[in-house]
Amino acid sequence: MADAVFGEQTLPERPPTNWRERLELSATLQWQLYRAHPWLAGAMKLNRPLLIPNGIRHIDWALAALDGLGLDDDTRMHTAVTLFGYVRGHAVDLEPESDAARTSGVTGQEWMRAQETRLTALVDGGAFPAFAAARADSALSPESLLHHGLTTLLDGLATRITTPPN
Repeated sequence: MADAVFGEQTLPERPPTNWRERLELSATLQWQLYRAHPWLAGAMKLNRPLLIPNGIRHIDWALAALDGLGLDDDTRMHTAVTLFGYVRGHAVDLEPESDAARTSGVTGQEWMRAQETRLTALVDGGAFPAFAAARADSALSPESLLHHGLTTLLDGLATRITTPPN
């Protein structure tokens, strides 16, 4: 079933030529699959990967973005699989959240709003000053967390590139 799901997605024949844009697109496409099929992230494993052609096609597509950047094969493979694992790691919460929303009738956002009084009581006591300060200006969502981490991951990769792209 996982191979069929990954096969549903057509990877662009003319992908972005910039490595970073291509890896961002790779992550976005993978996230779309997990959003459409919340069970998929739980089926995918990094230690005992499913050897499915359409999954490998996604890794291959990400690897191609790293060609010609002065990265050795081991770094390229680690980068592609780390990116895959990073997106999958965020997507693992999608199925339990979907189940909770369906069975309770309460969305994740509604649940968070309902917790506000309790959270405020915890934070206003002064035991968590850094959390309290950061919380005031922070709006977290699955997508914001995904994109923040992706930016950080790709910024780190940029420091390892030794050959400027053409």
